[in-house]
Amino acid sequence: MRYHTFLEVNLGHLAGNLALIQRLAPHARLLPMVKADAYGNGMVPVAQFLVRDCGVRDLGCATLCEALKLMEDCPDLDARVFIFSDSELEDDKLSDAYLNFNFVPVLHNRRDLELVLTQTKFRNLPLILKLNTGMNRLGLSEADLIARLPRLKNRGVKHLMTHFARASIPLESDDLCRRQYAEFIRIRNFLANTGVAVEETSVSNSGAIEQNFGVEETFVRPGLMLYGPPSVLEPVFWTGKQVSRWVTRVLSTFEVKQGTPVGYGMNSADRDSSFAILPVGYGDGFLTFYSGVPLVLNGLRGRVFGRVNMDMTYFQFDSDQRGQLKVNDVVEIWNHDSRGITDLALQANTHAYQVMCAVTNRIPRVYKVS
Repeated sequence: MRYHTFLEVNLGHLAGNLALIQRLAPHARLLPMVKADAYGNGMVPVAQFLVRDCGVRDLGCATLCEALKLMEDCPDLDARVFIFSDSELEDDKLSDAYLNFNFVPVLHNRRDLELVLTQTKFRNLPLILKLNTGMNRLGLSEADLIARLPRLKNRGVKHLMTHFARASIPLESDDLCRRQYAEFIRIRNFLANTGVAVEETSVSNSGAIEQNFGVEETFVRPGLMLYGPPSVLEPVFWTGKQVSRWVTRVLSTFEVKQGTPVGYGMNSADRDSSFAILPVGYGDGFLTFYSGVPLVLNGLRGRVFGRVNMDMTYFQFDSDQRGQLKVNDVVEIWNHDSRGITDLALQANTHAYQVMCAVTNRIPRVYKVS
């Protein structure tokens, strides 16, 4: 753990982002994603706040293990939890969790669908079906449904969904997202015409919500945008606030002349420079690919120098700015402006999802509402 380095998670910003999303999809119910430790923000506190303070009644996890952790830490949480990928339905012992908690597996392959349709213990489990409409990752085909039409007709489908593969780029008139949505509507209509009742539907992830696409369905499923960063970067449609702020302080400072080797690998300074050492490294989630990335700390423009260490990182800036960063000065790696974390991700040739999810448990989460 760290003491003076922490991730400040502003739950007030989370509530504000949720309200903005609801405004973009006024007729849809919200199914926020809290998988991957709520994108690095802390699954349990985030889920508790969403349910108890924001009125959310449905949450999305990736794994059964995540959902069980959520119930272990807050057993009175009044929410239905969707398990989107690793449902563990084949494990007799683990799958009993669907009988004991308000968990629903998203069925995305023939094996799991057949288990739920045939095993007596699952006879009252709602059918949540994910269609493969062109992403070709997880999802049932139309043929999978046709082969089971009589049983689907008798049981009904609680929730039908799909996932867009390219919602993070601007929509065009004949792009993959539109073709996927048309395929989803075609299969939904086919089920209705063959007597299979479908109660709920959802298609829109963050990028689609940002572009007002598919938001007429029963649910929308915000993920990245809920925590601040936009999914679509050019042009930017979403202006939510970054929920987290990564704070640290300066561990050490020093000056070097051009050509002086510094740190692992003995990388040489390309000019007379000032350096500040920050007590964060890849053991904290400040990953090795940040090496060389431009960074602004307390208004000083510099770059991450040399190799990012497990426990510390070098920040290089011009020597004429010496003295402007001092030992124990508080600095922000990113703040509540979502442009900052997006720019950091772009400079590192990655995306904000990875930047946020990478922050390890060695960094304490500090929660506030304002």
